[in-house]
Amino acid sequence: MKAPPHVGAMRVATGMKGLHYVLHAPQGDTYADLLFTMIERRDQRPPVTYTTFAARDLGGDTAELFKTAAQEAYTRFQPQAMIVGASCTGSLIQDDPGGLARALNLPIPVIAIDLPAYQRKENWGAAETFYQLVRALAGPSMPAPGTSKPSRPEGRRPTCNLLGPSALGFRHRDDIAEITQLLGKLGIDVNVTAPMGATPADLARLGDADFNVVLYPEIAGQAASWLQRTCDQPFTKTIPIGVTATRAFIAEVGDLAGIDVNAVLDSEDR
Repeated sequence: MKAPPHVGAMRVATGMKGLHYVLHAPQGDTYADLLFTMIERRDQRPPVTYTTFAARDLGGDTAELFKTAAQEAYTRFQPQAMIVGASCTGSLIQDDPGGLARALNLPIPVIAIDLPAYQRKENWGAAETFYQLVRALAGPSMPAPGTSKPSRPEGRRPTCNLLGPSALGFRHRDDIAEITQLLGKLGIDVNVTAPMGATPADLARLGDADFNVVLYPEIAGQAASWLQRTCDQPFTKTIPIGVTATRAFIAEVGDLAGIDVNAVLDSEDR
C-alpha cells in the first residue's frame, strides 16, 4: 500500500539539508518518523516538527498551536527554508498552514505544500513538494524574449543536475555514485544533485547547468519540465536501467551536452 502524500514530502525534506518541514498533524500521525529511523536506519530524526494536537485541542485554537510550532521550529533549527502543510487528518480542520506561517513573517522562504491527502499518494506528494521548492527557490533565468540562452564558454566542461533521488529511495545513494561516475567518464560535471544532499541555496543554482538528468521521473519529472520552460534546460527521458537503456542514456546525454560519446560506447563493446 502506498503512503499518503505528506510522507512523500517528508522524503524530500529528509533527503535535503537546511530545510525544515512543519506538519499540522494530530497525535497518531507522527508514525512517519519510523520509516526513516527504523527502515532507512538514519541516525537522526527527519527534519519535521509536528503540531501533535489532541482531541481536547479541537475545542480551542489549533491555528495558534501551528503558529507556535512553526516559530519554535525556526528558533530551534534555524533552517535556510521551511515547508509547511498538513497530514491527512490535519487537513480536515482547514487551518491553512501556509497563511498561518506567512503571518509569522519569518526571515526565510516559507513554502506551503498543499497535498490532497485523500486523492493522492506518496510519489505525487514527493513530486509536488520538489516542484514547489524548485519553483520557489530556483528563480527564473529564462533569456529575454528574442534571445537564446548563452552558449557554454569555450573550454568549460558541460554541466548537468541530477534530479529525483530522495530519502527512503531504493538504492538512490548508489545510483547517484554510479551516474556521477559515468557522467565524469563522459566529460560532464554535476552541478547540483537534488533533492538528496541539496540545500535550499543549492536549488538556487539549478539554472546554472546546461541540462538535467532525471533519474526518477515520478519525483523529478514535473520540476524538470518547469526548469525546461523557465531556464531553457532540456532533460533526459531515458532511465539507465540495463545495458541497452544505459547505452541509450549515454547517447541521449551526449546529444544534450553536445559532445561525442562514441569512444565511451565503443569501449563498452570491447
